[in-house]
Amino acid sequence: MLDDITMKFTRILTLLLLIHSTCFGFSAYSNKELDDLEVQFKKEINQSPQVLRTPLADRYINKLAARLARHGQMDKPYFFIVKSKEINAFAGPGGYIGVNTELILASQNESELAAVMAHEMAHVRLHHLYRMIEHQKQMQIPKLAGILAAIALGVINPTLGTGAMIGAMDSFEKDTISFIRSNEKEADSIGMDILTKADFDPEGMPSFFKKMQMNARYYYSANIPAILRTHPLDEDRIAEADNRIAQLKGRHSSASSQQYHLFKELVRHQVPHNTQQLFEYYNKQCLKNSPSYACQYGLALNYQENNHDEKTIQILEPMAQGAFINDPFINLALAQSYEVKGKKSEAKDIYQKFYGITPNNTAVLDQYSEFLESDNPRKNLSMLLKAHRKFKNDLNICYKLARAQAQLHMTAQAYFTEATCHALQGEKKAALTQLNVAKKYTKPNSYMAQRIDAKIAEIKD
Repeated sequence: MLDDITMKFTRILTLLLLIHSTCFGFSAYSNKELDDLEVQFKKEINQSPQVLRTPLADRYINKLAARLARHGQMDKPYFFIVKSKEINAFAGPGGYIGVNTELILASQNESELAAVMAHEMAHVRLHHLYRMIEHQKQMQIPKLAGILAAIALGVINPTLGTGAMIGAMDSFEKDTISFIRSNEKEADSIGMDILTKADFDPEGMPSFFKKMQMNARYYYSANIPAILRTHPLDEDRIAEADNRIAQLKGRHSSASSQQYHLFKELVRHQVPHNTQQLFEYYNKQCLKNSPSYACQYGLALNYQENNHDEKTIQILEPMAQGAFINDPFINLALAQSYEVKGKKSEAKDIYQKFYGITPNNTAVLDQYSEFLESDNPRKNLSMLLKAHRKFKNDLNICYKLARAQAQLHMTAQAYFTEATCHALQGEKKAALTQLNVAKKYTKPNSYMAQRIDAKIAEIKD
């Protein structure tokens, strides 16, 4: 039964992503309701253990997204990484786009990964999801947000009332299936344009298509990779992609960045794996697929995971002193092993250097803050206050700030900040609870009391 439900959700995802409508207005839901849908969807994503929460990986993929968005005539979307063995991606409400870890690892170069991302961004730009939603007025916003999140994360949440929705899905699917392929082709066309203007190799798109088509030949129909179930592929799409490339006057052949290869190895270590098998991979197979520096980095991470930090240092120290002197992947991993081995001065030097070079690098902020919690709590607080003003919507920074304030016995401020974190996730009840507690630690009519009252009014509005 679960397999049947999963397949029905998969089919409805295809429609959610791809439905095309000649109507450009989204009158079925009000703007307020669509805003609520975005908040609810983001709340589901933020609370899910399926989402990879590694600041260095998040920074890389969102810098890549920013590069694409600059050439896509659209606001920069937010990409999140889903821990999944399925090769898939999903464009959700509000420009929130999920990319699965297995898709990242399946890409052979940066242009292939960028091609998938550009394709999903095209779905956002073309409003495919919202065009579908106008037909779903009968579904309440929290339930719809839950469905979208469950699909994006590759899980089926039993609290969604799946049984009651299956009939509606079947009916909706029959009414709209004819629009699927045209929308995919439309997204391919826009995605290719974004990819090329961003100076990536347009071959990345048909190359990834062909790889997925080849892999699909080894699956029974019920086990076809998720990306082919949610993004139907046929010979026409591949041919059209090849034709568009042939028509381009200038062929782009942008080489993959060092950051891409290091990012892939970081992701490889963030999903469930057998460490012994990874040792064998790095010693025997890695060089067939990746540059030597990426293999060395991956091997160093594997030693680090197995508490052999001295070996991690042996590998990364020469790299950090040479060609990778300014690379955050290499240096942050090295600093972590320095800390473990009691070399706090060396670790501190790295953190201070990289914070000085890139004060807005949230990955550096994250790791440096962990270090400063014990080394210099007041400096940690000052750094996090500045970061929170800069990155108001960053939950990780928000919660770190609350913890830093609590550590220094700034109780009212800590509760206030934690309330802000809850509010960011749409958790109004929890936010109000924290604010009421914060009031108990403030003097009446004080500046802090006024801030609390203003925040309560804002949340209740």
